[in-house]
Amino acid sequence: IARSMLQEYALDDRSAVLQIGCDKGFLLHEFLQLCPAMTIRGTEISNYAIKCAISSTKHLIQKSSFSELPFANGAFDFVIAIGPVYSLNLPDAIKCLKEIQRVGSGRSFITLGAYETEEELRLFRYWTLLGCTVLTKLDWIEVLKHVGYTGDYKFNTAQSLNLIEKE
Repeated sequence: IARSMLQEYALDDRSAVLQIGCDKGFLLHEFLQLCPAMTIRGTEISNYAIKCAISSTKHLIQKSSFSELPFANGAFDFVIAIGPVYSLNLPDAIKCLKEIQRVGSGRSFITLGAYETEEELRLFRYWTLLGCTVLTKLDWIEVLKHVGYTGDYKFNTAQSLNLIEKE
């Protein structure tokens, strides 16, 4: 994943990358393996994840709310949020998106929990443990426009996750 992101977003050793909700730092570790001089930071809300983070990235991860990031405006060339945005309630998801825009340069990649039919919503809700804000794709697009989000996004849906109901 890191190699693909480096190519897609033209990142190198001079780049600064932030991963919001970095868990135990595995993706951060991948970036460091490929670009050792890159500025890497991660945020996490879980004390357990921070405590158990891999040694190469443990010192780069700090505890922080996803909706109030402790970084300067424009501090990062690229911001990643795989999962955290839709784990928040809608007002905090909006704050998180605004924070991604604030601390980044406009280049980012996020995932959003989405659905198109009530059946997809039901399957997604059955699957997710942390998905708090799951909207239709069109509703997410309106939210993204509202906050002025300029990065890339991917919808996590029942279909993209291959969720099916077993009889």
